[in-house]
Amino acid sequence: MPVLFRHLRCAWGVLALIAPSAGAAPAAGPFPKVGVAFVESHCVSCHGADKQKANLALHTVHNDLDLLRARKQWRKVVEAVESGTMPPDDKPQPSDAERSAFVASVNAVFSAANTAKPDPGRLTVRRLNRTEYNNTIRDLLHVDFKPAADFPSDDVGFGFDNIADVLSVSPVLMEQYLNAAEGIAEEAVPLNAAHPPKRTMAGKFCEPASPAVPQDRFRPMNAGQKDPISSGPLHTMTRITAGDEYWVRAKLYVEGTPDEPVRVALLAAGPKIAGAAPASEVAKFDGVHVQKVLPCIILKTAVVTARDEAHAQLIEVKIRGAAGTERIALAAYKPSFGKKSPTLRVEFLETEGPLDARTPSNKALMAFTSDKPEGEQAREILTRFVARAWRRPGTPEEINRLCAMVEYAVGHNEGWEGGLRRAITAVLASPKFIFRLELDPQPENPEPHPVDEFQLATRLAYFLWSSLPDDRLLQLAWEKKLSANLDAEVRRMLKDPRAVALVDDFALQWLQLGRIATHSADAKVFPKWEPKLAGEMIEETRRFCGEIVQEDRSVLDLLDADFTWVDQRLADLYGLKVQGLGPDEWKRVSLAGTARGGLLTQASVLTVTSNPTRTSPVKRGKWVLEQLLGTPPPPAPPNVPSLDDSGRKELTAPTFRAKLEQHRKDPKCANCHVKMDAFGFTLENFDGIGQWRDRDETGAPVDASAKLGSGRALRGVGDLRTFLHAHKEDFSRCLSEKLLIYALGRGLDYYDEPTLDRIQVALARDDYKFSTLVREIVKSDPFRLRRGKGQQTLAAAPAPAIK
Repeated sequence: MPVLFRHLRCAWGVLALIAPSAGAAPAAGPFPKVGVAFVESHCVSCHGADKQKANLALHTVHNDLDLLRARKQWRKVVEAVESGTMPPDDKPQPSDAERSAFVASVNAVFSAANTAKPDPGRLTVRRLNRTEYNNTIRDLLHVDFKPAADFPSDDVGFGFDNIADVLSVSPVLMEQYLNAAEGIAEEAVPLNAAHPPKRTMAGKFCEPASPAVPQDRFRPMNAGQKDPISSGPLHTMTRITAGDEYWVRAKLYVEGTPDEPVRVALLAAGPKIAGAAPASEVAKFDGVHVQKVLPCIILKTAVVTARDEAHAQLIEVKIRGAAGTERIALAAYKPSFGKKSPTLRVEFLETEGPLDARTPSNKALMAFTSDKPEGEQAREILTRFVARAWRRPGTPEEINRLCAMVEYAVGHNEGWEGGLRRAITAVLASPKFIFRLELDPQPENPEPHPVDEFQLATRLAYFLWSSLPDDRLLQLAWEKKLSANLDAEVRRMLKDPRAVALVDDFALQWLQLGRIATHSADAKVFPKWEPKLAGEMIEETRRFCGEIVQEDRSVLDLLDADFTWVDQRLADLYGLKVQGLGPDEWKRVSLAGTARGGLLTQASVLTVTSNPTRTSPVKRGKWVLEQLLGTPPPPAPPNVPSLDDSGRKELTAPTFRAKLEQHRKDPKCANCHVKMDAFGFTLENFDGIGQWRDRDETGAPVDASAKLGSGRALRGVGDLRTFLHAHKEDFSRCLSEKLLIYALGRGLDYYDEPTLDRIQVALARDDYKFSTLVREIVKSDPFRLRRGKGQQTLAAAPAPAIK
């Protein structure tokens, strides 16, 4: 007998043994007997096979599994029956005892499910999707190229592209995995050492520049001259990375016979250079152009002894790059009092480096103990690489097989580097890299039990970063301390820049904004539209959602925050006066005193829920129901033509709104449209690209009023935001469901309801902080646990259908 059935029977038995005292609630009878009978007597006439008022069908629920699968709807059914609002007054009424028995039978099923053994849900092997693959390679080898760009698009399930059941592997994709692995290995292990790059600037082309500069091979520089062209110092732009090693050089000689030794200095300069020389040292430099190379670092001073071109002197110094370096320069020191400034002849200024010219991926990979034999070096490299790539330590057998590949290559004249390439390719083409494999650490345990620490680190990293675990997560997993430090790790990871994945990979998919890339508004109807605007609309939402994540704001700010981010084009679209907004600059602006606020009034949402030539109250209302309230309407009846269909001669109303109201009179369409259209109408003051308007596309005054099926009136977007805030529990549960689906990589089922209930309690307690939502998901049973051996769900229930 399935576990949950035993819990339900036990609950009914215990309740039946309790003798009801006067006024006590009646004992709960089995739902299939008590609940179904009540529905058949009092509900199916309006919510059955023939008629489904408010799109509510109750006739399909016959047993506990059906009831649990429809738990969200049936909570509202229980509330309506318990409050006496259903059945309606014009229908036969059940007795108080019948009402109580019905409510008790439903609640007993819910209660037993809540207290049953945790069910973490079905575990399906997940492969890395394209985004996860790219991010994993980026963080594994410190190289930001996108090898998955040519992979086939990932399928989408439940609104997201990381759902295990739809992430299949075709022969074409397998071939591309092999090609990508080979290309990445070639990048990480070049067969020939790269030479450090040189940047040599001839003296005649150094700054200060002018057509008057002599075009001789050696440029004259005399600090005693009054014009900067002749006086110096000479300087040129360079590219020096902080921390890397470089050579800096100058080649020159002194013309004639100077009165005293000639001293010069090689300088590194930049407005924000770190560790600049003090003013007392800088004051010793000569030349009217000296202010152009300040602030600076003195890299080396030297006495120039060369007196002719044939014996020109090379001055060089090896440096470690300082942060903020933008230029190198050559300056002469001032001569002693009464002495003349010498004439220097400069052939070039030069930088060479970074001296370690390996690629970032090669540096990340090739860290080993240099005095070991090559075979031991390969083992050291591969042991560390496998632990990161496969998100767990490699077994001795796995490492031995990879090392054998290197030995084979060396023995067949492919060289040590060639062998290492073979091994790296094998690691990246392995299912252990491509898939997130989770072997059961306790395969004989019949009870739900935790995944191992490395698997938990992997789940956490791909949830928050869409990438592999970093060294700290792997270290905590190795020490078996990750489970005990989940709160601290969630806080750390949400502050990490990689947490932008929650915006790019979760939020934008949840909000269905990917479609804007192919959206094409009619520029004749919307003159401010241009394709570039679509990217700026998305960027506004990215920055807005990013602030919710990074600043740990309340998720309710998504509904009605009084700020947003704009560039000049969006500011113009929104009619906002923003001071000091430069080209390509973004600013956080207040929306206080405007009609805007939250996601609903952002151009990205308003545009993607519009048609090319007009707004769509239906699309906008459907979006509110699906993405914000979690109550998607059923699919439209078959063969119902669009309102824009020119063949619909029966729609004779002059305005689109009137046509929609005429369309709604069709009984097949009315139930869905009552609520959808009401929410959409409140947004009618925003046109098809999100700009405020007082008249619609036909020139008629905008009517943004609406009435819900309950009779509640809404007047414009302000009332809609008020309505949504009053239903914040519905919004937070919807958001929790979406994020839990994304985190688990599967659809939700009845056994996930207790987790969602606990998340809602925690959110309400913590003022709906975003970090609370993430933390509760990470600490939840379905995220941390896996099913025990032979553990069954209720009636061996199949997984929910992919949507």
